[in-house]
Amino acid sequence: MLFRRRIMNYNLIQIPQMPILGPYSFQEIIQFIYEAIVGEATAAEFYSRLINDAPDELHREFIQHAHDDELEHLYSFTKLYCHLTGQIPQYTIEPVIYQSYKEGILIALKDELEAGEFYRDVQLSTTDQLIRDTFYLAMVDELEHATMFSTLYNTI
Repeated sequence: MLFRRRIMNYNLIQIPQMPILGPYSFQEIIQFIYEAIVGEATAAEFYSRLINDAPDELHREFIQHAHDDELEHLYSFTKLYCHLTGQIPQYTIEPVIYQSYKEGILIALKDELEAGEFYRDVQLSTTDQLIRDTFYLAMVDELEHATMFSTLYNTI
């Protein structure tokens, strides 16, 4: 009977919160946030050029949506970086080069999938709720973008 009560009152059992993939040092987490900032800035710049090559309104709409989300992520990661370090991040980006619109969409698709995996791994490597939430929200959007770019790629 005691066993049954414990199962029924599962909320009384407490397991210490642990990072699943970490733990990483504070400096490593700061580096991951910095990499996210550079990645988001690069994607936003890339999508601003890709929109101009879009063949129709659906393509422009999907790319614009991803572009706007990337700017939101850039803002969120920059704000997180400033909060944790007290400094404004200094960075430069290397523009993404593509030869055709279709190649650009494929590059965007692959980049979004890689970013989603990276954000998942960072999110699972810390117990800090602010860091987890920031990376989680960006991860969900990246996976949405990957779906949109996959759809676009298959209509070209």
